[in-house]
Amino acid sequence: MLAKLVPDTLSLPHPNKRVAKRGMVIKGAKIRFGGSVVDCIVLNISSGGARIRTDAVVPVPDRVDLCLSGGATFAAVRRWTLGEQIGFQFIGPTLLTGEPAQQARLIYEALHDKGLAEAVRLLYLARFFDDPHLSQIAEEAEAARARLEAALRTRVEG
Repeated sequence: MLAKLVPDTLSLPHPNKRVAKRGMVIKGAKIRFGGSVVDCIVLNISSGGARIRTDAVVPVPDRVDLCLSGGATFAAVRRWTLGEQIGFQFIGPTLLTGEPAQQARLIYEALHDKGLAEAVRLLYLARFFDDPHLSQIAEEAEAARARLEAALRTRVEG
């Protein structure tokens, strides 16, 4: 609806400008800025950003923290606004606090003590802390391990 556009912030992203493919999700999150917290729903997310929906048109500053229900907190820059929907680009590293941070520490230790397979299993159970970049890295690590194993097997078995 044209009446719901927020003209000073309307600059919709061109789909081809995205660095990472966004996956469709519906999960709760909070936008934090200053002393304010706004509940929202994440509609899609990638390692580079997210599209969210709020219950009403909410003025949001250029820089915020997007806190996902799984524990990940992303520093984000607002790229566009259209009614109740807002597009964010993630900047900086993903942060974990509290229990998710403790759980991540245990997974980190499991990686060193028990190996990649166990660490990835634990990450799956933690739903990668809702961090698509962490999920992508774990998938790449598993694929690299499988390629290395196959290459070594062909050299040993001839």
